[in-house]
Amino acid sequence: MAGDYDLVVVGNNAAARFAAIAAKQRSARVALISVAPEAIPHHLILSQWAQTRRQPPLGAEEWAAALILNLQASRSPAKLASLGIEQIDGVAQFCHKPQLQVQVQNRVLRSRRYLLCLDADLPPPDIPGMPVEDWIRPAQIMSQLETLDASHSLLVVGEGPVSTILSQALAHLGYSVHLLSQHSHLLPGEDAEAALRVQAHLEAEGVHLYTHCQIKEVLQQPLYQVVTADQGTLIASALIWAEESSSACLDPNRVTVNLRHTPQGLWVNAQLQTSHPQIYACGSVLGGYTLADIAHYEATVAVHNTLSRPKQVDYQTLPWAIQTVPALARVGLTEAQAQQTAQPFQVIYQPFKNTERGRLQDEQSGWCKLIVHQNGQILGAHVVGPAASEIVHLVSMAMKQQCSMADLTEWAAFEASYGSIVGQAAQQWNGR
Repeated sequence: MAGDYDLVVVGNNAAARFAAIAAKQRSARVALISVAPEAIPHHLILSQWAQTRRQPPLGAEEWAAALILNLQASRSPAKLASLGIEQIDGVAQFCHKPQLQVQVQNRVLRSRRYLLCLDADLPPPDIPGMPVEDWIRPAQIMSQLETLDASHSLLVVGEGPVSTILSQALAHLGYSVHLLSQHSHLLPGEDAEAALRVQAHLEAEGVHLYTHCQIKEVLQQPLYQVVTADQGTLIASALIWAEESSSACLDPNRVTVNLRHTPQGLWVNAQLQTSHPQIYACGSVLGGYTLADIAHYEATVAVHNTLSRPKQVDYQTLPWAIQTVPALARVGLTEAQAQQTAQPFQVIYQPFKNTERGRLQDEQSGWCKLIVHQNGQILGAHVVGPAASEIVHLVSMAMKQQCSMADLTEWAAFEASYGSIVGQAAQQWNGR
């Protein structure tokens, strides 16, 4: 079907601009509809500030603004225009007659394919005594650091990557932090052993964790709030809503289109195609984490499928990282997921202190866990420690190449890298 464009990208995140640039690099005619300002990972910016400054947050907002400009320079409207990509701001309204098209502002855009690059957003709950507008959101945290009262605790709600990173950063900056989770531990979507190691780091750094906990009521006082929760009463100078959506849907104030949903989010097939064959989708609106690692991978596959012979998305070899300190990175199955598949497997553990670099840097807590099929194929890897992302990326490449543990023993020789830990795990496997 002919149209004005080969691809129209509709989005509210960095992945949307990434997808538009990727499509243009394939010589496609591309337009970008920006349905909202690009979401900024303020929790990561705060974490970077905490690691580099570790002092009262004077000038934090100005520093963050400069860092955001640097982050967005490669995908600004001016940069997109220089590449020949038109950006239009506004609500995207899809219309199916006489053919599929999208209206934005006073324009009608027609395209062969459309790609929704959207992050989900979970609004704060309306708790008795706590109006929705009184919650602090992660996007507001840098601008309010200087006004937060350190004489009382900051109460953070959530158990996913955003709340975990945010709580740790605030604790590094000297605030007393209480983190409330509805689950039994933080990061419930990750391998339990890896998640508990991250949780132990947070608790050792002063984050007070309350599990199986929900807020029942808030009593507003002039300088603080009295919070009644399952675990008792807490005094907080501010309440921060950092919960991530486990059931995402399209925001009709940004995109209006009738598409199939599941309990987790927007439905797509293995090619990231929605219930309308011309519309593809990626991002946390599909359900799951709001992580750039995942959204950019999905955008890459979706752009390929809108312009070329379709291929399937492969989450089994997709690595991602949660940027706590130390970071948690993973690829493939958790141990619990491997058990559900009924495949015969074994678990290999290696501490970082077994590597030459680990001994030189006196690395005591770094840890690697490999889940290996009895035939030697890697099913999953989970790393907590320095260079966790790089190690998991190596494992991901080995999994894509279908390398067995026997193929990885030579990696142990590169002692200058923490990646040698994978080779040591392979030697341990072969020794069995």
